[in-house]
Amino acid sequence: MNTLEQMESYVSSYSKTDRIIYESIRKFPDNYAHQSISEIAESGHFSKAALTRFAKRLGFGGFAEFQYQLRQDLEQMREGAPTNAEVYGTLLPTVDAAIDRGQLNELAHRLRQSEHVFLMGANLSRLPAEELHMALMYVPSVFSMVPMPDVIPRFNPNDTLIIFSAITGGAHVNLAKHVNSRPDERPHMVLVTTNSKHPLRRYFDNLFVLPTAKLTSGTRAVLSDTFAFLIFNDALMSILEGDDSQ
Repeated sequence: MNTLEQMESYVSSYSKTDRIIYESIRKFPDNYAHQSISEIAESGHFSKAALTRFAKRLGFGGFAEFQYQLRQDLEQMREGAPTNAEVYGTLLPTVDAAIDRGQLNELAHRLRQSEHVFLMGANLSRLPAEELHMALMYVPSVFSMVPMPDVIPRFNPNDTLIIFSAITGGAHVNLAKHVNSRPDERPHMVLVTTNSKHPLRRYFDNLFVLPTAKLTSGTRAVLSDTFAFLIFNDALMSILEGDDSQ
């Protein structure tokens, strides 16, 4: 079992900080393989001690040992690994086929009936939220918005909240708990993710789980989660635009 497979096997036991580190490694493995622990800690906004604890949780003596093995595993995996174009080319039809059209049609209908549609995502997952918002601006009867980060809007039961979150949803924990503690104000909640075991899934009414490129495949396609979300947006907009043309 290589380092990347080790990380995936421990996901269920990760602490909140461990999950943040894990998600960051998934996105930027080369940074963790080559940068100093000080550079990684500063860019990731966590402590060197947290990185050391993460490495030890995986069975390594410290971060330096983890980093050395990660670098070796990445080099070995990338011998003959698919190009980014091949990864994205394969991912497009895979994601499209994985989307439940019945569930997506229900979501499109709900968006048209909603008083407000709130779209949220953190870090790279904010891009698909912004992209869907811009697309919905051209759909009559749908009023959407992307709230500022760390701002909890005032919801009502006639609203719909869509959150894009790839792995852990750490940025949305307080929001999910807050909204579910106020049943009289709670909107219809939809989670779009690439993690079937997303830790916040129990808070949502609807769940869309999309496939993505595995880090263990040796790919450098760091935007595969975001790409999957954009394909989801395209499928949703095709339904909404089809309704307009009828």
